[in-house]
Amino acid sequence: MKIQTILPLALASLVFGCGGQLSSDEAGLLDAVAFVTGGQQEGAIPQGFETRWRRTVHERKIEYQSIGPNAGFGQANDPHRDSRHVRIGVNITSPTKCVFKMVVTTEYSRGASKESFGDATSEVATLDFNKVRRFDIEDGDSPNVVIEGTGWMCKQGGCQDIVKIGISAPRQEEARAIESKRHAIDFIKKACPGLPR
Repeated sequence: MKIQTILPLALASLVFGCGGQLSSDEAGLLDAVAFVTGGQQEGAIPQGFETRWRRTVHERKIEYQSIGPNAGFGQANDPHRDSRHVRIGVNITSPTKCVFKMVVTTEYSRGASKESFGDATSEVATLDFNKVRRFDIEDGDSPNVVIEGTGWMCKQGGCQDIVKIGISAPRQEEARAIESKRHAIDFIKKACPGLPR
């Protein structure tokens, strides 16, 4: 490589960090994984929550956030009994091809405030779609997304081989929800074919 080429590249990496911004395909893949595995979708209201998922992009990660009521509010044995609201954050990144890191943070409000929250607790999951053998929707009375593969999903407590994720939607919207999940699954399968099925 010529020095004239190396210098602009070095400057670009300083300005943009190692990876720069997400391309639209990379962002689409992160969105599809978040939608299929956790139900996050910009503008959608999570079941039982008060605010729509708000999506923001920070360099190489996408963050979703929503606020809902604290189900344990007022219960004597709940350590957060004085908190009326809970804020859920979901950060998703892809450190290597078809491996996704999801960090789910939970923050409890200070009293009834929707602006002031206490310290966040977080749970980290690593989803390795390179290990996935089966990735489909099981139809029936309660349709599920089924993902199978040896140790494809790992959290602090260990790894799982089979994960079933319920598709929760009001009856009249269920067909549309299943179709949306199917499109997202097809998109992920194209980008991350996984192991031979």
